[in-house]
Amino acid sequence: MKNQMLWPLFKIFSSNSFSFGMFLENFKKGIKGILKNLLYIALIIYFIVVAGGMFILVMTRIGNGLVNSGDIEKMPVFIMFAALAAVMFFGFIAAATNYYTGSGEEQFLSMPLNSVEIFGAKVAVTAVSDLILGAAIMLVGGIIYGIKAGLVTHPLFYVGLLITILAVEAIAVFVIYALLLLFLNLIPKLRNRSVLTSLATVLLLCFVFAYSIFSSRLSMLMDQEDVSTAAFVQLIRLWSQKAPALMFFADAMSGKIVPILVMAAIFAVIVFAFIPLAAPLYIRSLNGFSDVKTKKISKEKAQNVLNKELKTNSVFHTLLVRDVRTVFREPSFFGNGPLMIILVPVMFLISFAVSFAAAKGSGIAEVRSMMIAMFTENMTPERLETVKYIFTVIIAGICIFMGNCANIASTSFSREGKAIYDLKAMPIEPDTIVLVKFWHALIYCLASIVIIFLFFFGLVKFLYIPFTAEDIFSMTLKYSLLTILTSFVLIFIEMFIDTVNPKLQWENPTAAFKQNMNAVVSTFIVMGFIALMVLLIFVLPKNNIGFLIVAAIMLVIAAPLGVLYFKYAVKKIPKM
Repeated sequence: MKNQMLWPLFKIFSSNSFSFGMFLENFKKGIKGILKNLLYIALIIYFIVVAGGMFILVMTRIGNGLVNSGDIEKMPVFIMFAALAAVMFFGFIAAATNYYTGSGEEQFLSMPLNSVEIFGAKVAVTAVSDLILGAAIMLVGGIIYGIKAGLVTHPLFYVGLLITILAVEAIAVFVIYALLLLFLNLIPKLRNRSVLTSLATVLLLCFVFAYSIFSSRLSMLMDQEDVSTAAFVQLIRLWSQKAPALMFFADAMSGKIVPILVMAAIFAVIVFAFIPLAAPLYIRSLNGFSDVKTKKISKEKAQNVLNKELKTNSVFHTLLVRDVRTVFREPSFFGNGPLMIILVPVMFLISFAVSFAAAKGSGIAEVRSMMIAMFTENMTPERLETVKYIFTVIIAGICIFMGNCANIASTSFSREGKAIYDLKAMPIEPDTIVLVKFWHALIYCLASIVIIFLFFFGLVKFLYIPFTAEDIFSMTLKYSLLTILTSFVLIFIEMFIDTVNPKLQWENPTAAFKQNMNAVVSTFIVMGFIALMVLLIFVLPKNNIGFLIVAAIMLVIAAPLGVLYFKYAVKKIPKM
């Protein structure tokens, strides 16, 4: 049977991904597996309620607007663009990150496997695991369209919807891999994991920029339903006029026979023609990823090196540098970890900039005047202390979230994978390893304090908030202290979770972050701590006494927790 290894390869490539079989198997693993499934369910419900609710609201309003304007048949054009945008961003990021994962591809190339099997399995994993969001968008949007257009009783509508989803997903896969193959084969110097990581990072930043601008504009438009609906209707009309071919997708989703056949043909051509033709190019593009190149240096430079004093660093410093470099050099680790520290302030900055750009000159002046009046008129010393207290706690909450959303602590040992055995074989004390992991996680908390200080200082100056230099210094000192003490607690808890049950068996580095339940649990814990802080704002006195109480609580928790964790981790590491 031709390409008989396609399915086994697909299962190997996707072995670290979440599956329904794995979900059911967790119920048989006792309380730990049941709790893991409950967290999965909670995460899915949260995503459905927040993201799904917003999407359904937007689609419903657009559908009502198109019905009123008589253009309801054009609604699938917008649905297709929404799905394609999500698929292209996330699919391209996933494909670039997982294009070459290291030893896995090299092992398969040494086996008697043909190129179609390897490339087909790689494409299938991308399509199934990372492009499912686009399918969900089209399915939900298509059902809303069917209800608004009165097509729910038309059997061909469901056939057309299914075929159109497959065609759009196939087009996305085609574009993503065609671009990657084109550039990697024409420009061999791009065959570098760092280059692909940078590309994925740029795309992710572009998505954050676009999403931040879109969400800011959308939130303003949604306050006036008629205005927002008219804007979307006008946009859909413009797309339909500029690119009439897009109506083939709309007609196919509406259940028309010929467009459905065209969509089916597009899907078949990409699956049965593009993948076999592109497979050899994929195999060829892998050459060079793992080549080790050496540089020759001149005699003068060699003599300079020999004449220099040989210096050695401490074991702690060497291990810390190794741990940090590992995160920054591995694309999957960087994309799912430190990059989050950058994205959070970028989203804040874009939302802030878009809001004030919409306000224009007079709006900015009004906000500045309002800020000055708020802090000068009827502002008693007690009330001013309360305002500064609330500002401080809110900033501390943002810093805590930023510093811990990178999941460095919750993947401390999971990131090592099988390299943990090499680390244990070295003459390094376990307490040094634990200390390195702790300080690595704390670095990001300290970085978040610096980033948020710059943002806070700029906001104070831009909005003319009448905080004195003494106020800014005092608030910075307080939120920094609160962030560090709370981060101590969170880091110890997250490291404990990963020490108890590290995910060491993985082939794809993405699994250490993306498919690691420890990271999911830690995210919920961080959110819970932030919610606790918000609760304390309303319960405790809103002044320095309240702040000292919160700081004291964190210190009392952190001190014994740290001692107990270090003792446990030192005994646990040799048994991993």
